Amino acid sequence: MFTKITLTMITIILLIALAGCGANNSQADTSGENSATNQQLLPIISGKAASLSLDASADGSTQQLKKGEVMSVTLEANPSTGYSWFVNISDQKVIIQMAETEYQEASPNTTPILGAPVEKTFLFQAVEAGQATITLDYKRGWETDVAPEQMITIMVEVQ
Repeated sequence: MFTKITLTMITIILLIALAGCGANNSQADTSGENSATNQQLLPIISGKAASLSLDASADGSTQQLKKGEVMSVTLEANPSTGYSWFVNISDQKVIIQMAETEYQEASPNTTPILGAPVEKTFLFQAVEAGQATITLDYKRGWETDVAPEQMITIMVEVQ
């Protein structure tokens, strides 16, 4: 009996702690005095900031990176429609996907609106010299015979 109560209490505490992790600060300073905290910072992984930040306008481009550099790609999405971004890398010996962030409000200073577009950021790291192509497909995962709604292709040359 004591074990069940203890486990229940631990579960409740963990759920409360996790719920607070994704909360937005509703008391943000809107006076402009602390505008630096309102700006989106470059993602940092293992103490390295992304040396190159891209968006959908990078489609069809060739990007040059040095070994060890990190590149971020931020794309708009609307997960309430069932669509998600899917990543395909042609040569994972050249570049690897490090992480992808959770969806974030496209405008961080606005009130979240159900069904509104959000942004998703993907992080890639240059591993070895060579060339690779990153393809990001915006599609519904369960629709296998349907062309992606949108496709972003970025060629990466690592020196």
